[in-house]
Amino acid sequence: MTADWILAHDVGTSGTKSSLVRADGGIEASRATPHRTHAAPGGIAEQDAADWWAGVCANTRSLLAAQPGAAARLAGVGVSGHMLGCLPLDAAGRPLRRHMIHADCRAVAEAEFVAREIGADEIYRVTGNLVDARSPLCKMRWIRRHEPDVHRRAARYVQSKDFIVGSMTGSFSTTDLSDASHAQWLDIRRRAVARDLFQALELDPDRIPEPRRAIDVVGRVSREAAAAMGIPEGLPVVAGGGDGACANAGAGAVRPGVTYGCIGTTAWVASIRPEPFIDPKRRVFDICTLDGEAVGLYGTVQAAGRALDWAMGVLGEKGFAEFDRHLASIPAGCDGLVFLPYLEGERSPIWDARARGVYFGLTPAHRREHLLRATVEGVSYALRSVIEALREVGPIPALRLIGGGGQSAAWRRMLADIAGVEIQVLSTQAADATSLGAAIAAGVGVGLFRDLAHGAASIAVTESHAPDPAARAIYDARYALYTSLYPALKPAFAQLAETLAG
Repeated sequence: MTADWILAHDVGTSGTKSSLVRADGGIEASRATPHRTHAAPGGIAEQDAADWWAGVCANTRSLLAAQPGAAARLAGVGVSGHMLGCLPLDAAGRPLRRHMIHADCRAVAEAEFVAREIGADEIYRVTGNLVDARSPLCKMRWIRRHEPDVHRRAARYVQSKDFIVGSMTGSFSTTDLSDASHAQWLDIRRRAVARDLFQALELDPDRIPEPRRAIDVVGRVSREAAAAMGIPEGLPVVAGGGDGACANAGAGAVRPGVTYGCIGTTAWVASIRPEPFIDPKRRVFDICTLDGEAVGLYGTVQAAGRALDWAMGVLGEKGFAEFDRHLASIPAGCDGLVFLPYLEGERSPIWDARARGVYFGLTPAHRREHLLRATVEGVSYALRSVIEALREVGPIPALRLIGGGGQSAAWRRMLADIAGVEIQVLSTQAADATSLGAAIAAGVGVGLFRDLAHGAASIAVTESHAPDPAARAIYDARYALYTSLYPALKPAFAQLAETLAG
């Protein structure tokens, strides 16, 4: 039997997903296991790494049990995972504490220290990423300051997908260029650990795993992992990539000039460019591509699907069956109601961990459907602010859309109207793009594909939504109001944070 399938694992914010991916890009089968985020006041958001590994093992065994003969078809294993995390491991690869995920923004004082000590502009110039409380570099400083025993015992600091790769291979000595660049661990032009930066901050650069290309084979499935997962021992495992970089490949955005957006728990828009771009206004950031040959220029909305999930829960919505109908029941502009989606602070373009969510313009005439539509419009306005920043670097003739939010035709049309860009739907299922990207990277590593473009060749545009000029005029007026709210509320956000901390 030909070994032409990839086993792809994706450690997401809400759960771990595992997929059997064919060489033609099709998803043969998938399984998912939810895992918990431990949240607390003060910006705390953590996950247990053991939950990810348990999900990987359970998913894999379930997949293989339902697909007789699948194990013999496996050519290799690919991994993706959420980025901007911080997990200290001891010398044996055991977690010393819970993983601080991307939403964890407690390291505000550390971010301010790094900006003063090194200079925010210098950090951005070297790493291509902005100083922020969510930065793994700042999280390492936080652990060093607040949990010195953990820091002293830490042999490695890793990202979520690195822990899964290490659990499969027995070696936690590698990361990849995409995760390392977004973590501010990497000199993005030299593609090497920014050792001078670490030393200036009294952090040990040797605790950072070696950055490799995501397509590089970095080990093989160990006997213990094979027994736990139910797969053959010795299967090649690639370094894998952060979810943002894997989504590039899963959206077919593997060459400079292509732009795509992902609406998941967190949302982002990324344009592929041949070289890093340092934004004079410090709104967007650079992440290396899976092959290390280009960069994605990104802007990220921290709480996108997260804001929608929260709103639906508060409003008593049980599912998405009536979602598009509810949105259509309220006119564009939401009768004056505007939402700021800053439930977990915000990244692009304002970079303020203290910002918080706001419904502005509420009246007795507004119903629950208004609140739902305002939430979706607010996330779309946030995405427009990212798109406008990227347009200053180069044209965006169309936006490929992936992620769970991309499954809603009403949301796709709304985003086209709000951002003034053609929205393209892909042959890839919206929720499968990250897994497919991880599989493409693994396929290149084990020789199934010549390069990323070869692996993504089957991804096609199946539908598109052009902007409606009449709706655009309404949204332009609301967008002007949206962009005026944060500057007016910024002092109040800071005051609220101080009050809660006090």
